[in-house]
Amino acid sequence: FLNIDCGEAGNHSNRLGINWVGDDGYTKAGKATQVRNSDTYDPELNSLRYFPSQKKSCYVIPGVNRGSKHVVRASFFYGNYDGKSLPPSFDLQFDGNHWDSVTTSSNESYYWEVIYAPKRDNISVCVAQTSSDQIPFISALEIREFELGMYETVDKEDLLLIWRRTAFGTKDLV
Repeated sequence: FLNIDCGEAGNHSNRLGINWVGDDGYTKAGKATQVRNSDTYDPELNSLRYFPSQKKSCYVIPGVNRGSKHVVRASFFYGNYDGKSLPPSFDLQFDGNHWDSVTTSSNESYYWEVIYAPKRDNISVCVAQTSSDQIPFISALEIREFELGMYETVDKEDLLLIWRRTAFGTKDLV
């Protein structure tokens, strides 16, 4: 497991005992900051890295097993970090492929997941500016390798994108 707390320099464990590392070893671009509205459930979303001067900025995760299924989760919480109350929109890419267009809000956190088998021994996750007045950012990255046989698809090149998670039968957070 690799959990990257974007915008943080040090390592820490959260209340669930999950270990998080700072992002300095995975990107040299952008600027680290803290959000202003820090009422999030996950403390890892209280920091972020934003990219004011590059059209496209990437995190590179080395040492992954080529051809093994991985889940990559990218999380975003604007939290009015810049004091402008203007949550940005931008593109999200993995391994050079368009993943999705990200639209953020002032008080909601969002995440995107993809399950796929990398063709190289690294994974790259990038945010790309789509408008000059929209500054991309990222709050957290999580990478998990699955055991052989999990999430098998017809073709090794297939990928699975999360659409929605629903907790049926409970009103509690799952």
